[in-house]
Amino acid sequence: MDVAHHHPKVRRASAGWAWDCSCGGASCRTGVVSFSWREAVISALNHAATLAP
Repeated sequence: MDVAHHHPKVRRASAGWAWDCSCGGASCRTGVVSFSWREAVISALNHAATLAP
C-alpha cells in the first residue's frame, strides 16, 4: 500500500454522502451539511491528492 498518500473512503451518511480517511480527516460530520455523491467523491479525491504527514 502507498503510505505517502491518503486513501479516503466515501460512504452513505444519514443525510447524504460523506468521506473519511484513516489519517483522521473527514468531511463535515455534524449532519448540518449534506453532500451529494459527486461532491463527496470530489472532496475525497482532493484529500487523496495531498501527501500524508
